[in-house]
Amino acid sequence: MLRKASISTEALANVLAQSSDCVKLIDEHGALMWMNPNGLCSMEIDDFGTIEGQSWSSFWPEATQPQIQSACISARNGTPQRFQAYCPTAKGKDRWWDVSVTALSGPDGLFSGFLSISRDITDSELARQALSIAASEMRHRLGNSYAIICGLMFSHAKGSTELEAFSREMTDRISALAHAQTLFNDGQASCRLDALIPALVDPFRRDNCEVHVDIDAPNPISQSAADTIALVVGELSVNSTKHGAFAHGGTINIRVRNTETIQVEWEEECVQDVRDHSRRGGQGLTLMDRITQARRGSFDMAWRQSGLTALLTLPNA
Repeated sequence: MLRKASISTEALANVLAQSSDCVKLIDEHGALMWMNPNGLCSMEIDDFGTIEGQSWSSFWPEATQPQIQSACISARNGTPQRFQAYCPTAKGKDRWWDVSVTALSGPDGLFSGFLSISRDITDSELARQALSIAASEMRHRLGNSYAIICGLMFSHAKGSTELEAFSREMTDRISALAHAQTLFNDGQASCRLDALIPALVDPFRRDNCEVHVDIDAPNPISQSAADTIALVVGELSVNSTKHGAFAHGGTINIRVRNTETIQVEWEEECVQDVRDHSRRGGQGLTLMDRITQARRGSFDMAWRQSGLTALLTLPNA
């Protein structure tokens, strides 16, 4: 049985050797000193002696080497680093890794090298790529559906001045929705707020409703934050077309603050009293609550006689 008193240097070394991750000891100059057996197996290295003393960064693709060197510098300065990157095995097989780099000190307290632990995340990365490809295909099919709908509307409206005007208005809205979808293309790790918010609201604009958008810092935000904002602003817009300012006229003010947190405030004032309010337990509100909580954020909504104020807050990770 393992007891505290029995945890010797040899016992700790044995624990590192048995780890399922790729564990490496790297000297102060960045050269490989030791790698555990499972690490050698994961990297398909038959004999550690063939790589001992070589630069650790040299095993990574050239484009990733500056990231490795930067991680070592930061770790040496007291900030442990963690990142994900691609690095093939010694025999050329594709591998993706979750990597941590921590500085080590000797008995005298002086810096002596690095401990790096790499976890093979290839399966999860390939699954993510497959999901991304499927999502891209779904967006492509959705774009085709938008085009078909627009074509059918034009076809049925032809010859009627009133229907043609309606068809053009609806086509503009559908085209705006299609444009919003392009902001979520695969390969984009972020999305700009000054592009996202107008793309979400423009399809619902009407002459009898003034919309004001104030974004203090249009810095790029993460994809997860953009997805959450898109769902919430989209749901608020749809509700407004049914019961609020987009339906009956009024004003909508959207204020976005992007600092330690991302805050999106929706303030809506309708020219007539709002009779139908979303209630706790309603499908739309439940959906907004659940997606916000999943992103570790908050969503609050307060109704007034002639409108509402909603505030979405998300961590700025």
